[in-house]
Amino acid sequence: MLKIFKITILSFVSLFLSFQTGMAREFAEIYTECGLGAMIAPRHPGVAAVTNVTWDLGTTAVSSNISCPDSCSGGKAKVAAFIYDSYDPLEKDLAVGNGEYLDGLMELINCEPESKEGFIKALRTDFKTIVAEKNYIDKSRFEKAESLYKIVYKHYNNIS
Repeated sequence: MLKIFKITILSFVSLFLSFQTGMAREFAEIYTECGLGAMIAPRHPGVAAVTNVTWDLGTTAVSSNISCPDSCSGGKAKVAAFIYDSYDPLEKDLAVGNGEYLDGLMELINCEPESKEGFIKALRTDFKTIVAEKNYIDKSRFEKAESLYKIVYKHYNNIS
């Protein structure tokens, strides 16, 4: 029964791959940059691949590559993980207006150099509003990161 299940899943994966003519991503990249594995371990390709294979033999990685390529390499899941993981230094960089973590965020979202200054200015303006809220200090790290994430993509969608 398990062999039949594995063969069915592998056939399903093969079918999805056959629909992608001229696939830009290599198969190994799909397993490390897409799906559940990439969300859980965006900076650890080996862990991402093992997670994808262990969880569902990689079907979420393959299907996310097909249906929502933006959720893969350099996509929103990695940006969200970066913001959450480095929220404190990002908060400091935003207060100053520059810094290593803010530069890293700009790279992750592929912000064009000519747009960077205006983008950071817009982020800082909205971020000041959030930090000034009475309940800001009581928010969890997740809530703070989520607010910043929303600001990033609000302004990103305006420049892209």
